[in-house]
Amino acid sequence: MCFKASLRDILTTNPDKIYTGSSSFQLQTGKMIFKVIILVLAFFAGKSFAATDKVICYYASWGATREGNGKFVPEDIDANLCTHVNYAFVGLNDDCTLAVLDEENDINQGGLKRVSALKEINPNLKVLLSVGGATAGAGAFESAGNDPAKLDAMAQSAIEFFETYGYDGLDVDWEYPQDKATFNKLLSGLKAAFEPKGYLLTVAVNSIPGEVGGYDIPEMTKVLDLINVMTYDFHAMWGGFTAENSPLYGGDNESDWQRENRNADAAIRYWLDGGAEAEKVAIGIAFYGHSFILSDPNKHGLNDQTVGPGEPGPYTVNLGSLGYNEICEFHSNGTVVFMDDMKVPYLYEGDFWIGYDNEESVTAKVQYAKEKNLAGVFIWSIETDDMHEFCGEKNALLKTINKEIKN
Repeated sequence: MCFKASLRDILTTNPDKIYTGSSSFQLQTGKMIFKVIILVLAFFAGKSFAATDKVICYYASWGATREGNGKFVPEDIDANLCTHVNYAFVGLNDDCTLAVLDEENDINQGGLKRVSALKEINPNLKVLLSVGGATAGAGAFESAGNDPAKLDAMAQSAIEFFETYGYDGLDVDWEYPQDKATFNKLLSGLKAAFEPKGYLLTVAVNSIPGEVGGYDIPEMTKVLDLINVMTYDFHAMWGGFTAENSPLYGGDNESDWQRENRNADAAIRYWLDGGAEAEKVAIGIAFYGHSFILSDPNKHGLNDQTVGPGEPGPYTVNLGSLGYNEICEFHSNGTVVFMDDMKVPYLYEGDFWIGYDNEESVTAKVQYAKEKNLAGVFIWSIETDDMHEFCGEKNALLKTINKEIKN
């Protein structure tokens, strides 16, 4: 059904003309239908739905130090395909001031400034410093949350970084807070310092907040500009069976617990039901997959037995994981199977198996974000897209996301 008339047109229409049947019953039925349409349209006219328009691109800055086809420097970022670029990572000193982690890459080679210079290409682009990460300790974050002097030092240090390097805010990637009060104080203190100057404050958070104790979702939502839910790493090498990295939905052959917890839909619903505002939530999209070595190459389906994780890729160098760029370059002859229930693919080739995301699955995730009226999507991480066209179009995943966002 397609409505071309405006709400005003319908409101000013004579209901007697909606139905042209001759009987009194038919006319009354027509009038009743008309009244229902009026009520529904009036309801939606009063509703406000946020646009799903954010494409938040995490840039793993060490991509600039990789060799060969894995090398990805700031100028390789397409500034027109991201609304935000999060520079990963900076750290925290013992006094809670921000710390440069790779002076050669970040400062001497100009990594920090070269990323902020992307705003010259796209003036609407926001660039943020991402502090923390999976390998960062929790001690400095806890100190800042519990010591007002250190919290002020962290905030003022961040502002100095913003002013020196041309950044628009801070992304807090604490993996993971255990105490709600501590995390609340950290975020509230940073927001109080940033807001008068117009700086943004965002976070990267665990996909299943029930597994950690440190998220007071309603309070976080009050002070944050964006909440990036890390909807990946749901399954990996530890199970002894092939498994998807970032399924959108639970699988038909999974347990009830897995379907309720180990997929992106379950995670997003958890955050929304917990009090997060949809227009501040971004769903995570992984530009990598988890790989396995099959016990029997002839048994290559989901949940088939493995002997261990796949070998590290030459660029990302992570056991049991490959970037999308590595999948495209080194496994272009593999067989791809798309899981209609989970909305993600897997690939097998000999005894190699990997669960990952491709153009079809990232399209489904963007569609999901729009259905839920989320802020948008975020990507970990853009330097592992197919930059050298081994799968087809250059940067196909990021372009597919943008195409679907604008569809």
